[in-house]
Amino acid sequence: MNSGYSSPYSVRPDNTPIQQILNTDDQQAKYKEDERNQKAPPELPFELDRITEVLGNTFVSLADLHRMLNNVKENGSVDKDNIEELQGKIDKINNLILELPKDIAKISI
Repeated sequence: MNSGYSSPYSVRPDNTPIQQILNTDDQQAKYKEDERNQKAPPELPFELDRITEVLGNTFVSLADLHRMLNNVKENGSVDKDNIEELQGKIDKINNLILELPKDIAKISI
């Protein structure tokens, strides 16, 4: 007859005894070792603390400028090609701003 140990759901008796360490020195050493292995989330240096806010404000300002140029283009008072060239440059800058967080993450400490 099958003893049941071949089943992946079976439980076998453990041959190693439970080691109960009730000494507070041992517990403190264990916790200190655990603390050394833990890492805090990365943070930017103090000088760059507000960089994401500044980049966000720049992005929004450029988006507003893009919208203003759209309004001027619809009025027909200025050459559309010149407006579209400016808008293209604004779009390039905004795309660069969107790529910056990856680079900023590399300098986090």
